Amino acid sequence: MAPSHPAGPGHLLLFEKWMDTTKWLLERTQRFPRPLRHTLTDRIESLTLQFLELVTQAAYRKDRTAPLREANDVLNRLRVLLRLAHELKLLSGGQYQDVSTRVSEAGRMLGAWMKPAAPEPDGAGPEA
Repeated sequence: MAPSHPAGPGHLLLFEKWMDTTKWLLERTQRFPRPLRHTLTDRIESLTLQFLELVTQAAYRKDRTAPLREANDVLNRLRVLLRLAHELKLLSGGQYQDVSTRVSEAGRMLGAWMKPAAPEPDGAGPEA
């Protein structure tokens, strides 16, 4: 049975911090040039929101492995697109540094959350 509330204070912190990052990124991407709205802008926004959804999904599941792994993949793809946005000068050096710090922090928090959810390797159980 799935828990009726999020998985704990550390996971709530990840959610809250990513909500702030989502708002920050959405404000920035709205300033990207119109020709990029249906390509780079949409993809950055989509991945940002997808990460938020996956963190929420994982918080309310007993088996969190799949959504946490998918969230990790989404975060890695987002990193690449943010770097591209910076190289295209859509994000200033300071903005890129800020968002990189936010994404790295989310990645560390996600990694800490994934550790307890990871299945034990074969032969690592008590009967090995």
